Formats: sequence, C-alpha cells, structure tokens
Amino acid sequence: MLKFKNIPLIIFAIMVLIMPALAQNNVLSKPLNAAINNYLALKDALAGNDGEAASAKAKALLSSLNELPVGSLNASQKALLTKLEYDSRHISEVNRLAHQREHFASLSDNVYTLIKGLKLNQQTLFRQYCSMTKKYFLSESDKGKDPYMGMANCSKATESIAATK
Repeated sequence: MLKFKNIPLIIFAIMVLIMPALAQNNVLSKPLNAAINNYLALKDALAGNDGEAASAKAKALLSSLNELPVGSLNASQKALLTKLEYDSRHISEVNRLAHQREHFASLSDNVYTLIKGLKLNQQTLFRQYCSMTKKYFLSESDKGKDPYMGMANCSKATESIAATK
C-alpha cells in the first residue's frame, strides 16, 4: 500500500521519465508539421500539373526539412531525412513534371515512413494508392486529385494515419 508521504517522490520520478520525451516531441512537432504542410502543397501542385509551382513548393519543403532538429532523430530517421532532402532538392531544381513525379514517389514513401515512426502529425492523413502508376502518396483527404496523373478519383485510400493529440 502506498503511503501519502511517498506520492511526491513518485510524481517526481514520473516527471523525470516523461518530461524529456515530451520536450523532444515539442521540438520535433512544429517543424515536422510544417514539412507535412509543404509536402501536401507540393502534392497539390503536381496534381494540378504545374511544374513551376511544384518546384517552388519543393523548395519550401526542403527549407522546412532543414528545420528538423537532427539531434532528436534516430539513425534510421536521419537516413530518411537525407533521402527526403535529396528528392525535395531534385524536384525544386526542375520544372519537368515527369521528373518531378519520379522523385515524388520516393519522397512520398519516405515521408510516410517518417510520419509513421514519429507519430507527431497534427492532422489525419490518408495514404493513397494510384493503381495506374502503382505508386503511393499522402493526402489530407481520402479523395482528390492524383499527383501522378493529375486526375480526380483515380486513387484509393489504403490507410489513414490518425492525428496525434
């Protein structure tokens, strides 16, 4: 049976164990969600068949990825971040939709893996599958335009990633 005089010690021990994890989540959450929003803007530019806008959105995505505190990531997350930066940079450097979409496929798979691992997304996301290209992407809706084909309703939501509180 717990004695009342031990309760402050127990509360202190819990805080010491939990607070570092909460602080790490706060450090990662803001830049990660900025990157998610920039990814979604890039997806929309590709869905609208606008290579110039996709290039600009990829630059914004790259900038937000550079804001992620690398020290708060584990080794596999750091490797994903390197891949994300590579694809974002390539998309930003060209206006050709076909080339941008090639890199967007890899970018989408790596963004998905990073989000699933960190579990810090502030909005529900849907993993969509384009059966025509056999590629995945993330969306804020379970319906919408496909960034690979620029067509509405040709992709299907295969999974939802719930927002974290």
